Amino acid sequence: MKMQSVFKTKPRRSGVAAMILSGAMATMLMPANAESIKLGYSAPFLTDPFQAIMANQTLKAVKDAGMEAMPATNANGDAGKQATDIRNLISAGAKVLIVNPTDSQAIVPVLEFAASKNVPTVLIDIAPAKGKSAMIVRADNKGIGAKACEALGAAIGGKGKVLSLMGDQATTNGRDRTTGFNECMKAKYPDVTIIEQPTYWKTDKATSAAQTVVTTTPDLTAIYMQSDSVMLAGVLNVLKSAGKLTKVGEPNHIFLATVDGTPYALEKIREDLLDVAVAQPLDLYAKYGAFYAKAAAEGKTFAAGPTDHNSEIVPVGDNLMDYLPATVVTKANASDPSLWGNQTEK
Repeated sequence: MKMQSVFKTKPRRSGVAAMILSGAMATMLMPANAESIKLGYSAPFLTDPFQAIMANQTLKAVKDAGMEAMPATNANGDAGKQATDIRNLISAGAKVLIVNPTDSQAIVPVLEFAASKNVPTVLIDIAPAKGKSAMIVRADNKGIGAKACEALGAAIGGKGKVLSLMGDQATTNGRDRTTGFNECMKAKYPDVTIIEQPTYWKTDKATSAAQTVVTTTPDLTAIYMQSDSVMLAGVLNVLKSAGKLTKVGEPNHIFLATVDGTPYALEKIREDLLDVAVAQPLDLYAKYGAFYAKAAAEGKTFAAGPTDHNSEIVPVGDNLMDYLPATVVTKANASDPSLWGNQTEK
């Protein structure tokens, strides 16, 4: 990273993203040197590969940045437990937090509590409904939904029935991936019928919903999965059991589009069993989550504008959000070593 293009002593009027020292905030936080910064990481759950890998990569990035990484906490899908986890991390001496919220609304009072204790918070992957954080690091999930729509809609010729397995609508990612997909479909492929099924990011619910729709919809054309980490294996098993699992390009193939880009998803793309995945920048969530956390703990604040890492910091409510790019993956680029799913063990 070219640090000179990010750190600034005062705001700039140009569009370049700047990190600025705020005298009031620096005094309030009383920043210590990097070696003494104790960081707490709060995960929403660790039951799927995406979350587990992100936790491991983030804690490694924290250590690489010279901070002390406390053991990750696991809310196990319980927003109340996540609130308790974060309070416990602060009580145990965390000077800064990286949080992936279980629930975008429920995390709001937790952010307020952390702020009352002068503990800055960086959110990764999922944004809060409101509340103040030092930075939010995530991909444009509406854009992710739109990218999945464009690939799927074009492949099926703008006609047919599509099963949409939705993520948890209590999270910004679930809502955004649904909205982005639906708005794109309405605008570009109005003749497509969308069959929506909630899953709450639960494998069993996704598999059950797929089982019901696949067996009752003989003319199903495609399936959109908002998380291949949670949904893909179950969907493939359902299709196989129903005698409807065919390879890409074969007759009667049901087009499959997913989000995340896990190692398993990339493997299935290479095997011609998955058509397309929109890969989240998990490795960048970890890298820049740690980067912003360290800077915030040192009393620095941030400004909107383009960054030096191919993204844009944008104002969202009272917060700033670093929108990181997501990649559409097909068989043509499924072995690209820059994809996070190719950087980890399966």
